[in-house]
Amino acid sequence: MVNGRAVSAVHGLLALALSLRFAAGAEYDPAEVLRRATEKIMANESRLPNYTCVETVTRDFLRAAATTVPRECSVLMKQKQHPTPDVPLWPVLTDRLRLDVTMVQRGEIFSWVGGSQFEDAGIEHMVHNGPIGTGAFGGFLDVVFRSDAPKFTFEKYVLVEGRALLEYSFEVPKASSHYKVKLDDSWVFTGYSGTIQVDPETAGMVRMTVQTAELPAITGECMSITGLDFGMAQIGNERFILPARARQRFVNRNGQEVENNTTFANCREYRSESTISFAREQPVTGVGEAIAPAKSSTVPEGLRFALELTTPIHADTAAAGDPFAGRLTGPLRDAQRRVLARAGSLVEGRLLRVEIFHVPPVEVIVVLKPLTLEVNGSKVRFAAVRDSTRVWAVVRNKGKKGVNLALPLPGEEHAGVFEFMGEHVVVRKGMRSDWRTVGSGRKGT
Repeated sequence: MVNGRAVSAVHGLLALALSLRFAAGAEYDPAEVLRRATEKIMANESRLPNYTCVETVTRDFLRAAATTVPRECSVLMKQKQHPTPDVPLWPVLTDRLRLDVTMVQRGEIFSWVGGSQFEDAGIEHMVHNGPIGTGAFGGFLDVVFRSDAPKFTFEKYVLVEGRALLEYSFEVPKASSHYKVKLDDSWVFTGYSGTIQVDPETAGMVRMTVQTAELPAITGECMSITGLDFGMAQIGNERFILPARARQRFVNRNGQEVENNTTFANCREYRSESTISFAREQPVTGVGEAIAPAKSSTVPEGLRFALELTTPIHADTAAAGDPFAGRLTGPLRDAQRRVLARAGSLVEGRLLRVEIFHVPPVEVIVVLKPLTLEVNGSKVRFAAVRDSTRVWAVVRNKGKKGVNLALPLPGEEHAGVFEFMGEHVVVRKGMRSDWRTVGSGRKGT
């Protein structure tokens, strides 16, 4: 009986604490809190163009356990709310992307991490495969609060991790929407709805959810659902509202899904001499380039060379966009056998793909793209493809048949594809590979 009374007392104290927290939130006028929050977000968005962050996106591709699933989105979404044993999703593939992101007047723009210029043609010209969303850095806040400016409806008080928050809902019809979805080679607008949660004491944005309306059947998707958790981030001498984490779920009509988890790091201010220009103009300056600018290519095509990695690549943390470095294992000679680059000359490049397959055959695929070669103390741009002549010779000598060889995907020209068995792969320092130079205008194989 004593223990029962003690438990009852604890429950009573807990209920009292919760009610006090809710009461604290109820002291605030929802309209006034929304006004303060809106002003804070607008001020935040007006300053973001002076800053850039490293954005890491981890994508998990999930497959339904069921062999057949309904194709009607309404039925599929209802099944997700009331799952049956054959509905759970299993991870098939994980990949990772790392980009620099900044805001300009028309939205977010990107470059590969440490790159020399931002790409103004759209992220789809950098990420060619799999679903990718934008907006987490500042685009969603800008569209919802500035471009579309929907009517917010106060819904309720909520308690999240001990904080009393005010929750509002909003809905934007397609006719008023600036939310775009890619369809083949064009973009279409979609309606969307969502909620925001605001701390009434600070008027700070805490959470946002955004869900598209049902997407056109041609996309192959039912909808996209995005959740963002916000916090205050210190950049230089200022503090900004930035997402601590973003999750975007793409629900496919065949029952498959892709979940993108996005984090931000290394946020920094452009230096005073910095400028943003676009891919067809001059490069961005002052954005900490991991691969320094190089002279125009003077390396002839058709030359064979071997390189070895000077640093390992950890598949569990590496991402497309990361730089890699290697060195020539022997001199690079031209057709007249003259030495163009000495043995040990530095080769720098970028990872184009890091994929981990979770279903048999369990393997990791890493795609390397060389970009610069050290020639007489200077970095020179050059293009190369993996030379598989030696690999095929070994296969033939061992009498193997039906050997699979991974090929580059669209957008991976002038690169080399490497396969490794297992999930937690470390591509060792010193790994040797054979290459062949190609002209910058040729795709090579």
